[in-house]
Parts: sequence; C-alpha cells; structure tokens
Amino acid sequence: MKKALIVSILLIGFISVNIFSQDNNYVHGELIVMLKPNVNPSVLSNSFGFINLHPKEAVVQYMNIWLFEYNYSLMNADNVLSSVKNHSSVSMAQFNHYVSQRVTTPNDPSFGVQWALNNTGQSGGTPDADIDAPEAWDLTTSGLTAAGDTIVIAIVDGGFFLTHPDIKFWKNYHEIPANGIDDDNNGYIDDVNGWNGYNNNGTITTDNHGTHCSGIAGARGNNSIGVSGVNWNVQIMGVQGSSGTESIVLRAYGYVLKQRRMYDQTNGQFGAFVVATSSSFGVDYGQPSNYPLWCAFYDSLGNAGILSAAATANLNINIDVQGDIPTACPSDWMISVTNTTNTDAKNSGAAYGLLTIDLGAPGTSVYSTYGASGYSNLTGTSMATPHVAGAVAFMYSVAPLAWLQAYKLSPGPYSLQVKQKIMQGVDPKPALLNITVSGGRLNIFNSALLMQNLTGIHGNNGEVPENFKLYQNYPNPFNPATVIAFDMPKDGFATLKIYNTIGQEVAELVNGTLKAGSYQKVFNAKDLPSGIYFYKLVTDNFSEVKKMSLIK
Repeated sequence: MKKALIVSILLIGFISVNIFSQDNNYVHGELIVMLKPNVNPSVLSNSFGFINLHPKEAVVQYMNIWLFEYNYSLMNADNVLSSVKNHSSVSMAQFNHYVSQRVTTPNDPSFGVQWALNNTGQSGGTPDADIDAPEAWDLTTSGLTAAGDTIVIAIVDGGFFLTHPDIKFWKNYHEIPANGIDDDNNGYIDDVNGWNGYNNNGTITTDNHGTHCSGIAGARGNNSIGVSGVNWNVQIMGVQGSSGTESIVLRAYGYVLKQRRMYDQTNGQFGAFVVATSSSFGVDYGQPSNYPLWCAFYDSLGNAGILSAAATANLNINIDVQGDIPTACPSDWMISVTNTTNTDAKNSGAAYGLLTIDLGAPGTSVYSTYGASGYSNLTGTSMATPHVAGAVAFMYSVAPLAWLQAYKLSPGPYSLQVKQKIMQGVDPKPALLNITVSGGRLNIFNSALLMQNLTGIHGNNGEVPENFKLYQNYPNPFNPATVIAFDMPKDGFATLKIYNTIGQEVAELVNGTLKAGSYQKVFNAKDLPSGIYFYKLVTDNFSEVKKMSLIK
C-alpha cells in the first residue's frame, strides 16, 4: 500500500511537471496573480525580492488581480509559479499567456492576393479596406442553414465554365440529361445544369465573366487550390441571360423563381433553396417607367424569399438623376451595388446615387476564377455585386433556426430583414457618404453578427415597440465585436456612444434622427485594448448606460 502511494505521488508529480513543460506560450518574466482580499501587492514583492518580483500593473484592481514581473534569469519559471501559488497571500496565479485572435484563414494558395476578403495593405491597399471575411468565417463556413437547407446563389450572366474545379455548381439531379423530357415537371426540359435564357434550353455555354462572378460569390474555400469565395460551401446556380433583349432577362429570372417555388411547394424535395441572385448587367440611363416588368420581377423574387444584388452602371453618373436599369428600380428586394477600391474609395468609373444605390463593395482588380481552370483580375460593378449576393447567402448560414422557420412561413417580409442587416452592417466610408443609401461598404462580419443575434437579443417583428429600452449587449464578454440593441417607440434624435472607464468616447454608433422601431448596432473593438467599456443611449428624455467587457 505504501509503495503504491509513493508511485501515485511520483506519477502526480510527473504529470504536474509535464503539464508545466508543455505550457510555454507565455510572456517570460510575467505572472498574473489574484491576491486575497485587501492584500497589498507589496506583501508578495517582499517575499520574492530575491528575483525582483514586483507589480507591473493592476489588471482588475477591484478583484485584486495584478500583473507581476520578475527577473526570469534567476529562477526557473515553473518553480516561480509553484512558489507564488503556495504563498499565503495568493488566491490564484498563472503565467501571462499569449493570446491570438481566432481568424479562419483558408489554405487556398492565392488567398493572399484577395484584398477584397482580407486587405493587409497588399498591392498598395489600405489595411482593413475589405469585407472582413476571415472574421465572418470564424462564425461558420457552412453552406447549409440551421434547418439543413443547401444554400444556392443564382448567378445570372453570360455563361459558365461548369468544369472549373474551384466552383461547386448546382445540379438538378431530378432531371435526366439529354432525354428530351421534363422529368421533374418544373416546366423546363433537361435543365440539369441550370438554364440558358438565350436559347431557352438547358445547354450552358462557356463564358469568363460568369465564371469570374461565380467564384467571387462562392469559390470553394480551404481546398488547397486557387481562391476562396465569400462562401466556401455554397452552390452556384448558373443561369444565362445577361444580354440581348429584356425578354431574355425575364426568362432567366423566371427560371430562378420557378426553382425556389418548387423547393417551397415540395418541402425541399425538388427545386432549389435560392436565396440570392447576382446580376451584373443592365441598361445605362434606363428609366424604370419604361421597364415595368423587369422592375416588378424583383418584387416577385422577393416575395418568394430571394434578394437580388444588382450592379449599377460603370459610369461616373448620379443614378438618382440620370437613371439606370436595374439599379433605379424601386423594388425593396433589390440591393444596388457600386464599386469600391482597395483604399475604400469609390471607383472613379462607377455610378452612385443617394436614393438609388444602396452600398459599395470591392470591385476593382478583384482576383477570381476565370476560364476552364484559371484565375484572373477583373474590374467593375460586376465584381462588386457577387460579393453582396454572397453576403446575402452567408446570412442564411448564420441565421437562428427560429428565424428560418418564420422566414419559410413568410419569406417576403423576412427576407427584407436580411437586406436590413446587410445595410446596417456596412463600414461607413467618407467616399460613399451622401452618395449611397447606407453611406458604407459591405462588411459581412458585422452583418452576420446582426443576423446571428436577430432573435437572440430581442424580438423584432416589425411592430413599433411600446417603450424606450436599451438591451444588454450580446455576446458579453466579447472579442472583438458585439451587438447592441435598443428600442425606439417613436421617431426622434438619438445618440449611442461607447466610453472607456475614464469617460473618454471611443466610438459613436448612432448620432441622428431615427424612425420608430427596434435597432441593432455592431460595436467592433478590434483596435481597442481589453477592459471594461460603457455604452450610453440618449434620446427624447430617455438615457441609459450599460457595461460590457472586452477580453482579448
């Protein structure tokens, strides 16, 4: 028995030493120590003067947690930690470990040049002039909804290289190829790979432009080849119909709508769960009054739950004044997009409009899939738009199950909430202020956080709230971003500001007149240090402050 006890003690000692020996991810010469209540840090310093142990700074002073430093050349780090832990004045002690932000980076070899997804300043760009894709991928890289639906983006374009190895094109497996029969009774014969609106058949022809746009929205991520799309695992429905006549455009959109309706009518047995279209074509100076069917089709798609991202003109013109089809169409379910550069400027050859153009997205020298198996840079609002369509699809991969269930019962109104979160999540940019509706550039991470917490913070069914209310932020503690929600029972001027513990303003999320409703704002603190922060809502005789913790 005594021998077994000795062996156990030795084994415990070995395990303890082994754990310490593996714990080497820390700042040498530093310890974080929680002293017992009312103990002065000098008590510990006096006991370990032989290694010059002394407090460096208070970490959480009201909890008596201190950062100590010492001369690590005088004593083994494991022995220092063990001795400090056993001191009568100490509640807990540990090494001061290094912590890195968890950012999901794909292994695609050309990801480093994709500034639109992650701008580090490569090629003369401005760091962080991007859509924060790696941060969003920390939330999910799935191409499925919480209910198990396979998410599909319809790219309406000139054609597609369906064999490109870096794109997962949607297939209609209920259709038998080339048998001349409408096997799934959807009104389209042999539509295995989508639909050719030009020839009105299922034979998809090749085109570089459509392939490039497809890769932006959904190139396979983390597959060790090529590039990454906004979505790693989404499916791309190839639909031809981006030029020629308006009837061809309607034919293309009609196919997309039919596939989504089939999906809903058969509870997912047939059709496709299309949630977004991306369209990089149009009519310069077109007036919506002359294109009633085209404009109205966005309402039809929207009522089925499909948002349509549309590229504005590649002209430096004001669409509010000079018109454009489709981006001057008044549909609530269309998101109109202009082109931004790697310095967050509006491309000088892209259109704008305070009333008509919703937001900007990266579209200048964008590297994506091209040809049968290659890659290339292209520029235009055409490249900006699939970033937005991809972001819309991404919202469905992070949406809560309860929201998805409500969306399926009422897809039209609920899909507008997705558009709202895309618009609310933008990074405000001076170059887009007063020339776009949102005044900002797409940020998929911000929008995904808003979408993820849509039902998690407070109910938002479109009704006017009864009272002013400021909600506790979520998540809390957070790193690096959190969502702050509040209710406005009536129209009014409001401010929502963030302060540090000494009262300095560090961020302003709201400063202006708001309509009655429920609001969510993203506070991204990636450039701020860990600590306690306060957020304050002031509006119409209502003022409230809440506390939150940033832990990096």
